[in-house]
Amino acid sequence: MSIKKIIKEKPVKVTNNGMITIPALFRRKYKLKDGDRVLILEDEGSLKIIPIRSDKELRKNSYSSEEMKNLAKNIKRKELKREQ
Repeated sequence: MSIKKIIKEKPVKVTNNGMITIPALFRRKYKLKDGDRVLILEDEGSLKIIPIRSDKELRKNSYSSEEMKNLAKNIKRKELKREQ
């Protein structure tokens, strides 16, 4: 018996300025508040939104483009492991 990963989805509209609103369901789940920052990664034709815990953490972890690519690969690898 395999346990399937349940993916929650919610369509959102992009504004003229390119902005989106993260639905409340996800803001609560990931404890996102006004002023919090997120990282947007492009991965194989899709976009992923990753919460950044704090500005301090962001400054501490200033990533080069090569490091960002490695971070994205590691995230993808972890997701694939979870799906198995």
